[in-house]
Amino acid sequence: MLVATRPETMKITKIKEHIGAIVTGIDLREPVAAETRQRLYDAAVDNVVLIIRGQNFTPAQYQAAAELFGELMEDQNRRYLVDGFPLISVLSNRHKDSQGNPAKIGTNSTWHTDHTNQECPPKFTMLYAVEVPDKGGATRVCNSRAAYEALPEDLKQRITPMKTANTLISSARFKIANPDILNDQLESKTPPMIHPLLRTHPERGTKAVWFHKSKTEMILGMTPEDTQEFLQDLTDRITQPEFCYAHEYQKGDMLIIDDRSSLHKAGFDYDHSQHRLLYRILVRGDRPF
Repeated sequence: MLVATRPETMKITKIKEHIGAIVTGIDLREPVAAETRQRLYDAAVDNVVLIIRGQNFTPAQYQAAAELFGELMEDQNRRYLVDGFPLISVLSNRHKDSQGNPAKIGTNSTWHTDHTNQECPPKFTMLYAVEVPDKGGATRVCNSRAAYEALPEDLKQRITPMKTANTLISSARFKIANPDILNDQLESKTPPMIHPLLRTHPERGTKAVWFHKSKTEMILGMTPEDTQEFLQDLTDRITQPEFCYAHEYQKGDMLIIDDRSSLHKAGFDYDHSQHRLLYRILVRGDRPF
């Protein structure tokens, strides 16, 4: 009979007041008790980003560990997947585009939450560090829930009714977009997905600023140009150091982001002769409200 992981062997340590916690003392290849599973889930939600250290997964084991947090969903980028595992996408600085050229790295990276052009975006984004550079390449995460609470009251009132129209890539980003993504957008017949700029957490009832600047064609009632300017100003306001955490990976880290309360951004400040290879899994979420 398999013995479930005992909760007392696991330690959860907060990183900063507003964001981040690190988990040690657990091997997610082993069976996990219901109590431990709930503690991990709550830690991810309450701390916005959770890092589970020292894992050593095969792709199948990583997928099984991710399923502890909910139903998995397909990544909308189907070009880079782990062979035999269509729910695990590959993030690598060695990707090639459809023309065989190195894929653009870093030129279009902005603070964002994932897949806002879908009706039900993911509730968790999970990243597993397979290969990492000696230094740099951090994933930055912002607690946009705490940042919203710190905004001036007049700005809170202004953004409360705002809605965004979301596409695969906004027209404002066409000049620097990955050509494959741009082609997908130009060929798409899908109308923009309308979501609130300020979303409510379905489990906690809290509010968070929530958008993907590169996928926001417009805030309803604004031009695309004014939208990009407004979202950049809003980004600058909420990504203050006290609300942000930059995670520099150790091999074997499993990073879990609650997309409903955060924005995140990949870092490209590392030696690109070294390989940065992450496996990404998404957990299905609800329609934002």
